[in-house]
Amino acid sequence: MSELEMAASNVKKAFKIALVNQDMSQQELARLLNTTPAQVSRALAGNTTPKDIAIQKAAAKILQIQI
Repeated sequence: MSELEMAASNVKKAFKIALVNQDMSQQELARLLNTTPAQVSRALAGNTTPKDIAIQKAAAKILQIQI
């Protein structure tokens, strides 16, 4: 597994744990971020497009985690 794949996996795990701890679904998070659940799913999976990174940063702020 490459470093990039490992980083993406760690991001995905961090978001899953935070969502469970906050008792929040990806659909609820998407609503708070004013985007689609599909876009949130792609971003939280560790995608690295500029839009996905922006969503990751905003989601991390909402979930009160550091990525």
